[in-house]
Amino acid sequence: MGRSGNSVVARAVEAMRGRRALLVGDCVLDTYLYGETVRVSREAPVIVVRQERLEHRLGGAANAAQNLAALGVETRMLGIVGADVAGNKLRALLKSAGVDVDGLKSGSVTTPQKTRVLAGAFGTARQQVLRIDDEPVAGLPESYAREVAAALEAGAAAVDVVVVSDYGLGAVSGPIVDAVVRLASRGVKVCVDSRYRLTAFRGATVVKPNVPEASELVGFPLADAGAVERAGNILLERLACEACLVTQGRGGMTLFRRGRGSAHVEIVGEEEVTDVTGAGDSVTATLSAAIAAGLGLMNGMLLSNCAAGVVVMKVGAATASPQEIVDIAARGGVELEPWGG
Repeated sequence: MGRSGNSVVARAVEAMRGRRALLVGDCVLDTYLYGETVRVSREAPVIVVRQERLEHRLGGAANAAQNLAALGVETRMLGIVGADVAGNKLRALLKSAGVDVDGLKSGSVTTPQKTRVLAGAFGTARQQVLRIDDEPVAGLPESYAREVAAALEAGAAAVDVVVVSDYGLGAVSGPIVDAVVRLASRGVKVCVDSRYRLTAFRGATVVKPNVPEASELVGFPLADAGAVERAGNILLERLACEACLVTQGRGGMTLFRRGRGSAHVEIVGEEEVTDVTGAGDSVTATLSAAIAAGLGLMNGMLLSNCAAGVVVMKVGAATASPQEIVDIAARGGVELEPWGG
């Protein structure tokens, strides 16, 4: 029988505090330009937006890192950013979020940046009308990749979980993938979220594909629960992982564990979401924190689902605080399984 109530969830979230995580991945700077639409341009059939304010937030692996830190996990970021304005801003934001950035190197690369223009008429809500992506055009320099891989293997012994947040932007290249696979083979707890090459991380503790990613890997659409069931079991075997968590947006999420049946949870919180940006990062972070704390995979899914329910009600990439997770779990009647310790 599960255990419910604010105190139980609060104890579970508190167990994450002070755990240690090493995170490697693609750090992205999310920039939001808010403005008022004032007229149609005489130069071209486009709207003219008068800029009101500019905001910078953490995206990609950097968002996963700040989500871990928000849960009280001692988080060290590994990777590379450019020696540019975006890279400096990203590094400063990570430090402000409480993330250790000593392992985040600066190099001759472009810092990935996504600029979203949100506009509207006077007195109306601002809505996204344009997104401009600035991404690296070349892969990570081999020397940097080897350096990050060495730091990853050296640092893994001092942490409770290794987290990979691979957006396919070049920060997680061959030597780093090889290092992650070696660590997993040695029994290190490894949680992987990889957009394009999940199969490269064979042997990870847990992988977290969403529906499009899982569908691409298995070669058929995940149009119903039966298809999700088939896909999850295929991925579990193909990736030789301990568990596979398939996230399905409004459809909730399903956990597949080796030697056990699947488990599914529906979303908690509001049906109509505000913004799904970064929700996957919050799931990855909370699941990893639960693994680090020894809460078990089922509780990891339940708590991750709560974190997602919090962040989708916020604009842009955001975090879920321990108290917000406790509160939404109480409203949703979430029950946790017993765990050791």
